[in-house]
Amino acid sequence: MADPRAISPQDLEEAVLALLGEVVDAEAGTDVVAGGQVYAVVATGGAVRVLLDPERFPNEASQAALAETVRPLVESVPGVERVVVKPRPRCGTLRAQLPGVRKVLGVHSGKGGVGKSTVAVNLALALAARGLKVGLLDADVYGPSAPTLLGLSGRLNATRDGTQVRPLEKYGIKVVSLGFLLPASQALIWRGSLVDQGLAQLFTDVDWGGLDLLIIDLPPGTSDVHLAVARQVPLSGIVTVTAPGQVSVDDVRRGMEMFADLAVPCLGIVENMAGVVCRRCGQESHLFGVGGGADLAQQAGMPLLARLPFFAGLAEASDNGRPPVVHAPGSARATPFHNLAAQVSAELKIEPNLVG
Repeated sequence: MADPRAISPQDLEEAVLALLGEVVDAEAGTDVVAGGQVYAVVATGGAVRVLLDPERFPNEASQAALAETVRPLVESVPGVERVVVKPRPRCGTLRAQLPGVRKVLGVHSGKGGVGKSTVAVNLALALAARGLKVGLLDADVYGPSAPTLLGLSGRLNATRDGTQVRPLEKYGIKVVSLGFLLPASQALIWRGSLVDQGLAQLFTDVDWGGLDLLIIDLPPGTSDVHLAVARQVPLSGIVTVTAPGQVSVDDVRRGMEMFADLAVPCLGIVENMAGVVCRRCGQESHLFGVGGGADLAQQAGMPLLARLPFFAGLAEASDNGRPPVVHAPGSARATPFHNLAAQVSAELKIEPNLVG
């Protein structure tokens, strides 16, 4: 069997879809991909999910029969180590493209406290430095931190016709955060339908203008918020942030499984706080574990997009709203974010839209 790490997830998905495109539904007269019975194929390394659309089958028996047909076929594809065939989640319907937004990227972590928001903010700024038109939606309902990280405050003003609000702008990116809508000391209590309604407004009631990329800073873990985001917009992918310790890695693995079930591909893994650099001697020590993100990337067959050391100066700059990508662009603190931006833009196949 081929080494799954030698085959990109995108190539594996295309190979599986091509094979399934040869399976014909005798009653409909079309193949099961064109006919919509196969809703999506998502590869995470050698693990491949085939999501079936229950609404395309007359009954559960016919759905089960196709699953039995599909499983051995997918197992025969070189690079496939594990096959999961299951119905798509109900939330995965009617993801409308946001007007003027070319692609949407989620930044996610399995647990809090691993620097996810710092990565999201500096990644957005580094992508903007490459000439992309970038927006940042801080959708972390448990702790919106983009205002602090960017040194940004104010209110969202309505458009001239009063139907939408305009994002604030800082350092060349457009920003919307739940932190702009709440007093600093007030918690946001969204449950169930409130999550759906509230997040829908953050997408549909914001005039983003023309963006090459909208980055969504998602809450840590797995929750109704992630399901609501997947329902609202077509995510082009996620970047998963983890600390190198085993607890964080285990939580990240669960998050990756969740997004695979939602037919959202993972572009790769960022190992943050991957060592502490001494200010005096420059020597690196490991206070948060060693190599967990790199090991996970290897096991999952995903790219390790970046390994970001912990710099005390980065923490101080973040608390003061001075992101290093802007205030120290050539520094050791900023360079890894620029390298990460180059990898993300390559994975998304997105370059500045020079038209308009």
